[in-house]
Amino acid sequence: MKKIVFVVVLTLLFAEAKPIKLTPQQQRDWQIASGKPEIAKSLIVGEFMAEVTTPPQYLYSVTLPFEAQIKRLYVATYDTIKKGQLLAEVTGRDWIEIQQRFISDAIELKHHAHIAERKNRLCKEGIIPKKECTSANAEHRADKIKASASKALLRGYGATDKMINNLFEKLKISRSIKLRSSVKGKLLHLNVQSGKSTNPTDALFVIQKDGALWLEVEIPLKKAMGLNRGDELSITFNNENFFSKILLKSPNINISNQTQKVRFLLPNSSKFLTGIRDIAKLSRTANSLKVKKESIITIKNKQIVFTIADNGYSPIAVTILGEDKEYYYITGELKSSDTIATSSLAILKSLMEGDSE
Repeated sequence: MKKIVFVVVLTLLFAEAKPIKLTPQQQRDWQIASGKPEIAKSLIVGEFMAEVTTPPQYLYSVTLPFEAQIKRLYVATYDTIKKGQLLAEVTGRDWIEIQQRFISDAIELKHHAHIAERKNRLCKEGIIPKKECTSANAEHRADKIKASASKALLRGYGATDKMINNLFEKLKISRSIKLRSSVKGKLLHLNVQSGKSTNPTDALFVIQKDGALWLEVEIPLKKAMGLNRGDELSITFNNENFFSKILLKSPNINISNQTQKVRFLLPNSSKFLTGIRDIAKLSRTANSLKVKKESIITIKNKQIVFTIADNGYSPIAVTILGEDKEYYYITGELKSSDTIATSSLAILKSLMEGDSE
């Protein structure tokens, strides 16, 4: 209640304050400059450090579930990769053994398929008892399951359906396997060399798939509290201007500098690269007035501008909504058509306080 009364008293004080009259000579001696507020259609939230990061769903790793030897490489780090592009040719003992297992299962499947087909025909003609057909069909189904499991294992080793079908038909083992990319993007990491062996735990290739990146901005907690998920802001970053909505606010606060990370989605542009760190300027869409910082002075905990008219200099209280390096963004009784003092405000403050006394 006391705070409200204090604000009302201050408002009445500034409203009833007599305009400060200065002679032309005094204005020249004290070098009091003037100007007009500018209309701003956006409200500056602030300028903060930001970094471009890659969403984890856009990082694709190529691995092998067996120990392999690299026979030949077809790509290099930072290459642009097309979907289906050949990356490398590898070989390994496990790769050969799994093919041998599949061939064995395939031979059994073909053999029991012929037996089941022949016995089913004889059963229909009543030449042999039906129990023999039942037994043959059960054995055929079991072989199908074994062959299907071997196919799944081959696919896990990187074999394509075409390779598997060819192996089933020709029963001929391939000494090596060609690794191809199932996505398009940029090759970020190449962790293999020709002639070297790999471990099953190694990520041989890491590809950054095409897609929009994230911009993570470190915002002081007090300002971050005024932002909400889904808010659309205007952003200037890396010499680019764009609009983006807040995807996420970090649930954790950096205790060393009391900042909170706020995540935005970047436009899908080649001008943004993972790892870029720069200052990001954030703005809201809102109407306000902007004035040079030297146009505002604090009097009794209120931000004041001095308007200029024929009857002299009059103080008006304003509210600062935001700021950047040069300007304050304000609201209040001030109009864009008003002329205000832009320098020597300390002299005007001293004159006004002297009049009050």
